[in-house]
Amino acid sequence: MMKVDYDKEARFFRQAVLEVEPNFNVEKADKRILNSIFAWVWKNSKINTLGLDFNKGLFFYGSLGRGKTMTLLALRKYLIGLHNRTCQMRRSDYRLGTYWKSASELANLYAADGQPALTEFYNRDCCLFIDELGREPNPANNFGTKLDVIQFLLQMRYDHRHTSVTHITTNLSLEDMARVYGNYIADRCLELFNFIEFRGESFRR
Repeated sequence: MMKVDYDKEARFFRQAVLEVEPNFNVEKADKRILNSIFAWVWKNSKINTLGLDFNKGLFFYGSLGRGKTMTLLALRKYLIGLHNRTCQMRRSDYRLGTYWKSASELANLYAADGQPALTEFYNRDCCLFIDELGREPNPANNFGTKLDVIQFLLQMRYDHRHTSVTHITTNLSLEDMARVYGNYIADRCLELFNFIEFRGESFRR
């Protein structure tokens, strides 16, 4: 078992946040969210104030401009640094991978090269960050063959949910997910994700 200096790692996490957004105001941040994300990485129940399930991914939703993408980018940057410091974790914990695509990029990959272009994003033992879900062209069209790319990917990743993890940013709630991608997918999202709402007015002022 790896011995963890949580104070040191917390400093690395804060540094990752500030590298993504140098003007980040810690005082205005929702510390419950940041603490629980850090807890998710280390499976540390003591600081898991939101009660996150460590085996599920993170689903950030809420108003525009509340820092969802920034927070997910900071998590990714922290995980990349963690990989470099603790290579054994990279091999043993699939949750610490760093694939990053926007939903639109995924749809465009399918449109250009068809379903084979998506294969690497639903392989076993991998982690996928999907940004701005709900803003992609839907369905995507590959030379006349149409596909709801996100619906397809979430179903495939659900099938591998015990050896893969997915993180998402979106303005869509779970109810919206049912409307856009169908009740079938929305129901499976309950097993795939911890839902974390980012509330309040936009920081972009």
